[in-house]
Amino acid sequence: MKAKIIISASLMFASMAFAQPSEFYLWKNTASGETVCDVAQPTVGEWKQVSGPYQDPDCKYPFPK
Repeated sequence: MKAKIIISASLMFASMAFAQPSEFYLWKNTASGETVCDVAQPTVGEWKQVSGPYQDPDCKYPFPK
């Protein structure tokens, strides 16, 4: 029983080591001019990717090149 718990915990922590942060992009609605910072393109309306990727959901800190 203890071995199963140790193995499960080890696999969980190992998978977390390979996780990468999300990339946020700045999107602009072509009809209204509204801008949104999000991981994926908003689904309602016509959206164009303006810039990105960013590290934060406020689109303030770009990923280092």
